[in-house]
Amino acid sequence: MNDLTTDRLADAWQHVRDTTPPAEADPLVLDCARRLAADPGGEQAPVWVAGLVAMSGYLAWRPGQEAGSSALDALRAAAKALGGRPCAHGHHPYETGTDGLGDEIGRGDRGLPAGGRAERDGGGEGHVDAGRALCPAHVAGWARLAIDVIAPFTVRGVPAGAPAEHHGHVGTLSGIVNDHPYCDPHEVLIEEAGSLPARPTRGALAGYLVTMNATCWYAASERVTERAVPEAMIKGVEAAAALLPDVPCTHGSDGHPDTDDPDHLTLVGYLLRTPGGRAELAEDHGWDEDDEDDEGGEPLDGWLCPAFLHGLAAETLEALTDGLKSFETA
Repeated sequence: MNDLTTDRLADAWQHVRDTTPPAEADPLVLDCARRLAADPGGEQAPVWVAGLVAMSGYLAWRPGQEAGSSALDALRAAAKALGGRPCAHGHHPYETGTDGLGDEIGRGDRGLPAGGRAERDGGGEGHVDAGRALCPAHVAGWARLAIDVIAPFTVRGVPAGAPAEHHGHVGTLSGIVNDHPYCDPHEVLIEEAGSLPARPTRGALAGYLVTMNATCWYAASERVTERAVPEAMIKGVEAAAALLPDVPCTHGSDGHPDTDDPDHLTLVGYLLRTPGGRAELAEDHGWDEDDEDDEGGEPLDGWLCPAFLHGLAAETLEALTDGLKSFETA
């Protein structure tokens, strides 16, 4: 791919999605990661970071092993090389948009250079000037966002703030699990059950399963009078569990989170789904998001552990199945 111009490469990157076959996507990822790793703090680093950000949807799904690890290594090197440089800007586009940003960071405008061009700022305040688009702090910020989407809770320095829409969902679900719903819980729970993306990121998949567990006890209770609710939730949880990898647990017996508080789980379930939400959760657990080198605070990767999530799904399905039986005996 050395004979391709950066503009042509940028066009190819934009067409890499979670549905792209590895045979097509991996060579583009590996080429971009190789170029970035060769000079992570160099003049062209913003272009290669932009390429990996554009392909982050693919990298967050099921990339080839070499492509995935190479991309993460290159992004980490860039974040380290660029993040510590002085900056005269008061703010950067990546900092102001996380409260409306999901895990689909590869889509839309990012204020990063695309080929030889700077993209339009997604904040809607006009075009990002070249100095701001190429600012090392700004590029390092996007590198960290991409790392967090691909491998959640392995990087710091991501601005905290879950999307307002997600906090709205949390408020609605909190009312339901506390038995004070201010809307029709049947409609809400069926909608939540159907919200699993076809190819969720690790954070989105974990968040979905946590939300289903938080609400399964209510769905299995006498408060729910429509069997469509547990049926929809069972269907969704089974589909989500089927997406979990079957890998050994790397945590000790005390390494998994406490799930005894459904109200808290409604919050965690949505915070897990976005970079800003995960940063908000990390901040609540003692992480210093302003210090990229800080290693304090509680470890949070247990929320993403496949073994933990398999167990959570099994617990959820057991409760929902028992609740469904009550309709058969009624």
